[in-house]
Amino acid sequence: MTEIVSDAVADRYGATRSKRWDRRLGWTLASVAIVVGLVVIAFGNWRESTTGFQNIGFTLNNDAGESNMYSATTRFEVNADPGVQVSCAVEALNTSKATVGWRIIDLPVIDGRSQQVSVDIVTLGPSTAAHAKACWPVEP
Repeated sequence: MTEIVSDAVADRYGATRSKRWDRRLGWTLASVAIVVGLVVIAFGNWRESTTGFQNIGFTLNNDAGESNMYSATTRFEVNADPGVQVSCAVEALNTSKATVGWRIIDLPVIDGRSQQVSVDIVTLGPSTAAHAKACWPVEP
């Protein structure tokens, strides 16, 4: 008689034990899939290339003289994984912080982690600062 009452209640309210377990299993599997997806995304992006740079200093040649050319030299250190080719953008700025010289250089591949670089930049006019703006790994 208990089974008949249970079946009648289940038919009336539509809640059977198997549906409840199916729903729990579905939510559990969906939650696990979301967590696994987030872990894959987090650790997939975690090991990106660790290319970086640190500006060391600069010198300015604002005396154009007869050649009527201005220039600046910037020095910086590049840190990258060994065996990775790196390109860097360097720029020279004037008193208004406008770019008066720009250059992209390709650095040679080295076996070490860091290298110091000195780059000459020809400028359109007198400059007040020169620095490395960005460095990035070059895809082979």
